[in-house]
Amino acid sequence: MTTADIIVIGGGVIGGSIAYHLLARDPRLKVVLLEKETEVGTGATSKATGGVRHQFSTEANIRLTQLSYPYFAETERILGRSVDFVPHGYLFVTTEPRTFEQLKKNVALQQRLGIKSRLVAPSEMKPMLSQLVVDDLIGGTFCPDDGSADPHGLLQGFLALARERGLRILTSEPVVSVTREGKRVVGVETPRDRYRAHVVVNAAGPYGDQVGALADVAIPSKPYRRQVMVTDPLPDFPDVFPLIVDLDTGWYVHRQGKSAVLMGGTDKDQHPGYDTTVGWEAFDLVFKAAGKRVPPLAEAKVMRAYAGVRDLTPDYHGILCEAREAPGFYIACGFSGHGFMHSPAIGLLMAELILDGRATSMDIAALSLERFKAGAVGTEANMF
Repeated sequence: MTTADIIVIGGGVIGGSIAYHLLARDPRLKVVLLEKETEVGTGATSKATGGVRHQFSTEANIRLTQLSYPYFAETERILGRSVDFVPHGYLFVTTEPRTFEQLKKNVALQQRLGIKSRLVAPSEMKPMLSQLVVDDLIGGTFCPDDGSADPHGLLQGFLALARERGLRILTSEPVVSVTREGKRVVGVETPRDRYRAHVVVNAAGPYGDQVGALADVAIPSKPYRRQVMVTDPLPDFPDVFPLIVDLDTGWYVHRQGKSAVLMGGTDKDQHPGYDTTVGWEAFDLVFKAAGKRVPPLAEAKVMRAYAGVRDLTPDYHGILCEAREAPGFYIACGFSGHGFMHSPAIGLLMAELILDGRATSMDIAALSLERFKAGAVGTEANMF
């Protein structure tokens, strides 16, 4: 048997952030991170496309980005390394009056919270990317501080500093059972060992609902495949342009490095599951949407394509709490495709919740598991 103060289940960027923040607060803690794969960061984190945005429709998601943002804009100061953050901005566009009304509400909330987002007319979009078709658009929104960064670099930054403070990382250790004494969770078991700790953190990403079930905690998150493609070099496109989202179709595009572009976002009708094979038929929709909005992309050649899995909740918000029915079992999953960009805040808030008994950097009541039982669920509208 192995004993620890805290066990973190999941070796992705969220689990890494939690371990880092716990040990940053108290290096005396004995923290063990369990990863089911042979290496950390090979699950959802390895397929994350790196987006970082403030443009959400709810206060909780906006504040999570605000708390996380210094870890992208000032990574070298905080973690001692770069994550290649580029603040190229996000541009959301639409032809639909109802969608544009929602965008207006989003911007009003964002600006009230101090975000530099703004409404933009179609005539203002063309200079951002000359190949963009704007004639049919009603308008959109833009935030210059949004951007993209390297998910693997952020994870390695968290883990390097956590290791220096004593973090023990064990790979090829899938959790197969959760140990309870009465209602309280006191440890976990893997095929190779038993682990005992007074705190167990579920940061298992798309497998979070399965880990929750081991503790008899129902977590309403489900895994959905997300497919993207990367083109051959496109020298006629500028080196930097905004990540563009067509909210009518879900299609999005952004620079991948300094020559290729990445496209995806039209596969909203996927059924839950862990399949990460590439369904090439899905890319017909990608090229169709690209041809309408940025016509030259319809002729682009695909250099590579890949698929990952997002853990989606009914309201597209993460779950961040201690399970009321299982004291000692903490939940940090269901982040609905925003786990990477919010991972610094998630780690900070979980460390506060575990060590202080409550999160103090922001109010996380809206992210509690109990919100689903109460039926008072506000849905994130700015999804793609």
